[in-house]
Amino acid sequence: MSAPPQAPDPQPALIELQDASRSVRLPDDSLLTILAGVNLTVQSGEHIGIVGRSGTGKSTLLNLLGLLDRPSDGAMLWAGTPVQRLSGRAAARIRGRDIGFVFQQFNLLPGRTALENVAAPLLYATGREFRRRKDIAAAMLDRLGLGHRLDELPTNLSGGEQQRVAIARALVRGPRVVLADEPTGALDVETGRMVMGMLDEATRESGSALITITHDPAIAMMAGRRFRLAGGRLHPGEAGHPGGSLHPAACGNAGVANAEEGA
Repeated sequence: MSAPPQAPDPQPALIELQDASRSVRLPDDSLLTILAGVNLTVQSGEHIGIVGRSGTGKSTLLNLLGLLDRPSDGAMLWAGTPVQRLSGRAAARIRGRDIGFVFQQFNLLPGRTALENVAAPLLYATGREFRRRKDIAAAMLDRLGLGHRLDELPTNLSGGEQQRVAIARALVRGPRVVLADEPTGALDVETGRMVMGMLDEATRESGSALITITHDPAIAMMAGRRFRLAGGRLHPGEAGHPGGSLHPAACGNAGVANAEEGA
């Protein structure tokens, strides 16, 4: 009698931090520990919210998650591969292809239109994706309610519109994870919640993981899993909405399809 077929091996986590720490040496040769014993597992498609005040290690954690830095101690795995084994060039390829960044200050190219800003990451693509970069960028902007603003410069866009352009740019290459660093910090409360709802919805539709790092507990609560960063340590917090989904009421009843022109 033949043996029953074996179940396939489970897919490794997208990102895994195992007792990871990050320290820097000061001019007096003393060691400053910024992150200590951080454990975090990120699966494809989930939304994680991390809340912490300034000076708690948020930027350092973002740099680790975005493969801009490496742990001093402990381990970090990207899709099952220890990051310590990745060359600088390999890490850069992953950042360009698989990681999207959304920043508080938008970081748009001032002399380029909304369409050109979103198409910029596709300049590093190849084949059909490169040839159709403007069409792909236009479709992404349209998906975020900015199909009528393709040719506008950032100076002609509201804060909410600029952040939506930044979100479109982060999503245009279909990244496996989006890292959002204080994505609503430069926006008013109502616009911030609407934009955050769009980001949550867009990443869920594309299957990307979303990691939001913020000082605002209300924004972190939109995530399926929530953590608090304090004293360089990551502490589990309350669960957010089931599955990381964001109900329309949580963002002022403003979804992607009903985005107001001025937001």
